[in-house]
Amino acid sequence: MVEDYRVRYRTGRAELTGKRETLKNGRIRRKTKYVYRLSTSAGELLPEVWKQRALEEIEAAGELELLERIKEHCRGLAWLHKEAEIEEYAIECHCSRAYRAWDGFENDEEIIWM
Repeated sequence: MVEDYRVRYRTGRAELTGKRETLKNGRIRRKTKYVYRLSTSAGELLPEVWKQRALEEIEAAGELELLERIKEHCRGLAWLHKEAEIEEYAIECHCSRAYRAWDGFENDEEIIWM
């Protein structure tokens, strides 16, 4: 389901790379790299993997047209400048179904209450 890729929270931490470096005083230290992950119902995913899987799920659900309408709505937001930022934000809004609460957004889908 598309909702499985709703971002609950973001985490970032330093993870070991497996390499070592020698400092100028002769001490050896292990190198780390900052890794950013998104926590979803589908698991903790890297941003690139999350975006790819979410797009696949949206396509499988037949909601690509809705995603395009969400992108058009997001183009007017002041904090989004690049096309990649707009697409990522639109996917996140789509997965969390945030567009249902937007004023002025035309939504044709039926809401099924369980």
